[in-house]
Amino acid sequence: MRYYENLFIVNPNYEHDKLSQIVEAVNAEITRLNGIVLYLEDWGKRRLAYPIEKHRYGNYILVQYETENSKLNNEIEAWMGLTAGILSCITVQLEEKPAPKPESEIALKPAEEII
Repeated sequence: MRYYENLFIVNPNYEHDKLSQIVEAVNAEITRLNGIVLYLEDWGKRRLAYPIEKHRYGNYILVQYETENSKLNNEIEAWMGLTAGILSCITVQLEEKPAPKPESEIALKPAEEII
């Protein structure tokens, strides 16, 4: 079994409902490609190091998953590149299974407002 971590950035103008829809779509796509989502965390709205599609901020979402399919990452990143609202993503392979998180941390939390 291989373990991966994917960090993707979503359009900062999306409300919590739209953000939840994108996260659910990512979760469904990983599951459709025979992956198992282990952990999902909303890091909230943060300033980008450089503008992406004229946005200076983005909503960061971290997802950890496991799969036996070595082609899953290419398919996920290609799918994310075509999905409206996802500005950027990066995937890294983890050397070992990530430690389990408390159930309260797995739920998607609303992003904090940035002034």
